[in-house]
Amino acid sequence: MNKISLALGICSAALVAASANATDKVFEYDLGASAVATGAFSYATGTTGILGYGDLTAFSVTVAGVTYDLTDVAGLTDYIHFAYDTSANTFVTDPNSCGFAGCGYSSSLSAINSSGTFGFFFTSAPGAFLEYQTNTLGSFDTIKISDTSAVPEPASWALMIGGLGAVGGAMRSRRKASVRFA
Repeated sequence: MNKISLALGICSAALVAASANATDKVFEYDLGASAVATGAFSYATGTTGILGYGDLTAFSVTVAGVTYDLTDVAGLTDYIHFAYDTSANTFVTDPNSCGFAGCGYSSSLSAINSSGTFGFFFTSAPGAFLEYQTNTLGSFDTIKISDTSAVPEPASWALMIGGLGAVGGAMRSRRKASVRFA
């Protein structure tokens, strides 16, 4: 096996292995045809049932220009709610979210600090959202969740680019060798 075939084989195997270990989803909270919030999350492939933040390998949501990730959510204490039903491909609403302002709030996605100055809260659809850093209140009418398994994650792209670099290096060294001996 020559260097080019070896590099391509390693690149392909790494890309398949990296993509096969995670199920990736993207979501939007929309008002009409416009997204008011966008996000993504990942979990181990093969995981089923209702997932919480603790089951995720990655999470992010951007609302009102502020992005929160899994590390941010882990440090928050009030109205912590993430419930994704893997079989129905939907967020499950908590009709009795509790936090600094009491209980009984209906949440489809939320996580806020105890002082109410950092975090986000989305009701069930159609409904309202609040981003706490910018104090942005808005509404939405639908929630869309889709699978992104066909799109490689950043780690997969890095592996693929590294593999292509190795192919280029092998081709360059092969070309130099043929020029010297021609």
